[in-house]
Amino acid sequence: MLFWRIKSKTLRKGEMSDIPCEHCGSDDAYMEYTFSQKYFQLYFIPLFPLRKKTTVYCDDCCEEYYNDEIPKAAVKKLNHIKDRYPIRTPLWMFTGTFVLVAFFTLAFWQSNRTHTIEGDYIKNPIKGDVYYIESKPTPTTTQYTTLRIDKVDKDNVYVTFNDTSTTKYTKVFGILQERYYTTKKGVYSRKKIQELYQKDSIISITRK
Repeated sequence: MLFWRIKSKTLRKGEMSDIPCEHCGSDDAYMEYTFSQKYFQLYFIPLFPLRKKTTVYCDDCCEEYYNDEIPKAAVKKLNHIKDRYPIRTPLWMFTGTFVLVAFFTLAFWQSNRTHTIEGDYIKNPIKGDVYYIESKPTPTTTQYTTLRIDKVDKDNVYVTFNDTSTTKYTKVFGILQERYYTTKKGVYSRKKIQELYQKDSIISITRK
């Protein structure tokens, strides 16, 4: 099953008369014209428009002309039609583009907001904060674990380490229960906590 495809939409159709046809030689052929536009579709959602296309059909000989092949007399009339009634790309052809821009804008805003909030948490730690820690015991191994703040004073942050670690960040959320925090205690200076955050050793913070 294809998740993407190129589709075409008719923008306008009409008729012209008294057009010389280069194919059948008629000097006053009756012709039909069609303005259409292709667009890229992804998962049934129009993503962005592609080039426009003009087709002219001679009723006398059934010949079809496309874009640059269209007789000059027909081009002149078509230009007059487009001057009076411009052929505009429908906004709905940009639906997917609008959605993607909105998504990435929101994601960027949320990322900045989270970074600002976490920066405040680092500067002002409180009891109960949970820090998500990333470490590299070897160059090819990454481990994730957590630590929980038990107490804070003017200079230091007192923590309990999680007894368990995982090699996948998504699995760290499964080791947050109280039973994983036992007797492994530690003390960090406030400055050291900020250094760990700036070095991305502390990769996330949650606060109840």
